[in-house]
Formats: sequence, structure tokens, C-alpha cells
Amino acid sequence: MREALKSSLILVCLAVLLAAGCRPPRGQNYTVRAEVVELPSDANGHLFVLHHEAVDGFVTRDGKVEGMDSMTMPFLVAKNIPLTEIRPGDKVEVLLHVDWQAADRAVEIIGLRKHSPDLHLEFRAARPPGKP
Repeated sequence: MREALKSSLILVCLAVLLAAGCRPPRGQNYTVRAEVVELPSDANGHLFVLHHEAVDGFVTRDGKVEGMDSMTMPFLVAKNIPLTEIRPGDKVEVLLHVDWQAADRAVEIIGLRKHSPDLHLEFRAARPPGKP
């Protein structure tokens, strides 16, 4: 009975959101730890380079869980994310939003938190779930 009530409440909430013109967010979020390599140098100040840990459950554009190895790469950063306190060498945790259906900004950092400088990061190959 309790599960039926819970399911009904979820359906009602979704119906209200859809009726109001809201859609559940597309894409997937990943929490990723990294070291800042380079601060933004683009005109808008929203692209910076991170050396990130592996993302084991990363889903590729074709929908496969392949994982993403640790690497150094540039990321777009949402305009509302302040970078004023961030410096090269800082250890951070980012919330990476990936929406392969987006017309632009398919991969974007939507959250950022600075970590302690003594945080140990593990740079390794990805280990996707279910793969040896």
C-alpha cells in the first residue's frame, strides 16, 4: 500500500511539472575530483583546464557506459559558477553535466567546490561497471 501511494505521488508531481511546462532535466550529472591546471583565458572567462580523475560510469554519446580515463582537458563552466577564488594547482570537486542532445554546451561544469590542498587524487584508467 505504501509503495502504491509513493508511486501515485511521484506521478502526480510529474503531471504537475509537465502541465506547468517544466520538463525533467535531460542528461546526466557526474561528480568529478580534479586539479586545476589552467584558469580561463577565453573572452567570456568560462573555459578552464582540469586534470581530472577517472569517471567510471561515464556514458558516451551513443549511450554506452564506457567510462572516461583520467586526463587533462578543458571544460566549459556555467556562467553562474564563480572562479575568483580558484588558482592553478587547487584541488576541486566539480559537478559535470552531460547532455548529448544539447545544441551547445553538451558538457558543462554546473557546480564547483574547492578541496583541501592535501587531498590525494588518483589518476588512472576508467573501470566501467560490469567490465573486467
